[in-house]
Amino acid sequence: MSARRQAGFTLLEVLVTLVVFSLLMMGLVQGLRLGVTAWQAQTRTMVKRGDVEAADRTLRTLIERMDPGGVSGRPATFKGTSHSLVFTTTLPEAADTMVTRAAIVTLAVNEKNQLQLLWLPNYRYRIGPVPVPEHVTLMNDVDHLEIAYWRDPKSGWQSDWAAVVLPKLIRIRMVFTRDSGRQGYDIVIMPMRDRWRL
Repeated sequence: MSARRQAGFTLLEVLVTLVVFSLLMMGLVQGLRLGVTAWQAQTRTMVKRGDVEAADRTLRTLIERMDPGGVSGRPATFKGTSHSLVFTTTLPEAADTMVTRAAIVTLAVNEKNQLQLLWLPNYRYRIGPVPVPEHVTLMNDVDHLEIAYWRDPKSGWQSDWAAVVLPKLIRIRMVFTRDSGRQGYDIVIMPMRDRWRL
């Protein structure tokens, strides 16, 4: 009898083993599910943060390289409203293969809630028709922009800019759509940073 007992397992032992194994598997699956959920949430946060940081870097680069005008005897190409911005700048070195890196850039939010840069090459002497603007989408889920311009401590921040000279500071506040789950984001940039002395 004892020899037969050692040869195999009883049905009760097999059932207990299966129950313990099932509990262990449930714990592993639950832990894996929690880990995957946390990883997905972290990935979404990083993607959102990456979008904002990429837009921040792009806008800083372009606005810090604004053309102040005066080189050709003409004033700066600059039109600032509370929701859009048009200016002349120098594109980054990555655009070195183009005929000219000088460009007229428009920053605005379109009807699809996309923060877009529209740019046209700024030829000193253009021959032929005006080319179609290039579109670059910086971010999605942007409801609108709130842009303000700093002249001096006496005047403070202004919602529009009509002066011939560039403002000393530009504040761009991105307001996101309600469904995006993002908080508003502010960027404060100094045009022609190396030339201004506040």
